[in-house]
Amino acid sequence: MSILLFSAFLITLILIIRYFVSSNKVNGLKLLTIFGIIIGISALIINSLFKRNFAASTPENIQIENLTAKNLKIYAIAFWDNNWNGTSVHVTYDKELKPNKKSDFWIENDGNNEFWIVAKNKQNGIEYLNVITEKESNFDFKITKTQNIEPEKVAMAKELILKTDENEQMESFAFWTNIILIGVLILSLIKIT
Repeated sequence: MSILLFSAFLITLILIIRYFVSSNKVNGLKLLTIFGIIIGISALIINSLFKRNFAASTPENIQIENLTAKNLKIYAIAFWDNNWNGTSVHVTYDKELKPNKKSDFWIENDGNNEFWIVAKNKQNGIEYLNVITEKESNFDFKITKTQNIEPEKVAMAKELILKTDENEQMESFAFWTNIILIGVLILSLIKIT
């Protein structure tokens, strides 16, 4: 369970307790409400600190320029096959890249066989897929137009990206839920005093 979901659960629990406890216990309610606000704000800070943490042992710098007229979501998909952790796949979502803008992010390259750079449009269509197998430390890509891409790789990329998009949506939902619940706690604290 992510820290944001746990925080939302605790704040909801505090709000339920506040609803059912009699109003003559004002000092206890203030303390509980302040505790809930601290939990919510701490969860937001911790999430923002560790959301995009990067401590790769063998980093790859990826630079992408969107030369199309579309907004594209940029992903990197790394494939590993090694002795210490077996076969695995890791999808990194960078951001939505507007036309004529550049993206600069890092991925882990410790033991990966290859990685793909994928750009997806608003309709969830794959606009760009580039398979990289070279061992370099700096990659600069320019997305100019839709390329002829192997259908099998497009299907695999869509499936892997879908899971990452679902995680991003869940995290966004948990973030805004925390913001709203913290606001409700603050309003209830004002009402107590």
